Amino acid sequence: MGASHKKARKPCQDASVSVNKSDYILTAVCDGHGGNDYFRSDRGSEFAVKSVKYCLADRDIIPMLSFYADDEVKVDEMLVQLEKSIISKWNDLVAEDYAEDPFTMDELENVDPRMRMKYALGDKIEYAYGTTMIMNVVADDFWFGIHIGDGKCVTVDHQGNFNHPIPEDARCMLNLTTSICDRTAIYNMRHHFSKKIPKALFISSDGVDNCFVSDDKLHDFYNMIINSFTDMSESFAILELLDYLPKLSQKGSGDDISLGIILRQ
Repeated sequence: MGASHKKARKPCQDASVSVNKSDYILTAVCDGHGGNDYFRSDRGSEFAVKSVKYCLADRDIIPMLSFYADDEVKVDEMLVQLEKSIISKWNDLVAEDYAEDPFTMDELENVDPRMRMKYALGDKIEYAYGTTMIMNVVADDFWFGIHIGDGKCVTVDHQGNFNHPIPEDARCMLNLTTSICDRTAIYNMRHHFSKKIPKALFISSDGVDNCFVSDDKLHDFYNMIINSFTDMSESFAILELLDYLPKLSQKGSGDDISLGIILRQ
């Protein structure tokens, strides 16, 4: 939870998940929007990680991607279909939540009047749950990442070079971001697929990125994490990181912080 959220007694609007299966490893980070119109974005980010986890487990996409790994067109088609499934599942979870727990007058009190009218009419209810989403999946012979909204996906190759393999969305700046709640969400999804698996893969909400003045400083932070996992036991390195992240938020962005890490020996 971010320092500013604690001070304002707001809920943590980030959600994350990690899954270690026999044939793939998954990390996902989702950052619910903080504006008054998105008053259920903490639920929305939770629904997003549930959707990612469900859609990845519910399909034969890992063996299929492995089989078609050299066919760029087929791989692209399968990743787009996965993105559509995640968006559809997320909208289903939102609709179920709203049906069981309609918006209250207290929730609508600080909403922009135009959006309040739409919500009152049952229109665009998914916007109240708006969230970004980043996921990385590493299998035996490939990896891929999918991203919508702000935050960053950063990889480190075996020579120590940092890369940002998923194209950034130029529309994500300041407090503006694309979102899984958008009616055009499928067109705003970006992805990357590669048979070259990096040494390390990081995904983070913008609460992490905004703590650093440049990508170089962010990369220094990630190098520090890699070194800590190299020099210490995994459990101790995790404890150190968990202790440090609240301090990073307090000194930096003040925002909620989510960080997904996949390290290869």
